[in-house]
Amino acid sequence: MDIYESQAEQEQHEQAMESLAEELRRKIDEVQEVYERTYIELKSKATVKDYLPLFVARQTRAVLLERSSF
Repeated sequence: MDIYESQAEQEQHEQAMESLAEELRRKIDEVQEVYERTYIELKSKATVKDYLPLFVARQTRAVLLERSSF
């Protein structure tokens, strides 16, 4: 399933996922799962998509940090 509208958009989100994986010391697969689920959810609700990568990254970070606190 291709969830991104362009190759450039996909690359932008892949960079965000890689940064999160490095920052949080998590496997890219784990980050990607949460990130893409969050992206799909937020994209469906967004009227302005300019800041979507920022909001997706923030929410993904919060979810992954919450998982590690258990």
